[in-house]
Amino acid sequence: MPGNQEQSSRVLLIEDDWDIAQIALLALGLDKRIEARSAKGGQEALQMLRTGEWQPHLILTDLMMPGMSGLDFIDILREESHHWVPVVLMTARASSRDIADYLRHGADGVITKPFDPLTLAEQVAAFIRASR
Repeated sequence: MPGNQEQSSRVLLIEDDWDIAQIALLALGLDKRIEARSAKGGQEALQMLRTGEWQPHLILTDLMMPGMSGLDFIDILREESHHWVPVVLMTARASSRDIADYLRHGADGVITKPFDPLTLAEQVAAFIRASR
């Protein structure tokens, strides 16, 4: 219907585990308003952002990755000009204390692993709506 089209939202997924990345991309694809791309790690994601190759409305990143953790990625991102992009961490370490630490560190939200693929797109869409 004309006039009832919603703007699509771009999501950058940073996940070093190929299987989890594929599940997350498929889950995000369930919502036709979400366009998602993935990066294998923080360095690849930063390169995408620095070159303007992909300008996401939200970044969804794994916490524990080799080379650069999700928290390290947030530190670098916030120091650069992309500080406005909301970042949601995905982690199995999600006690109340852990989550409070992540939020103090600059994360805008947390999704616990293992995540439910059927609700991942809903959770991400809710984070995007809250950030707009």
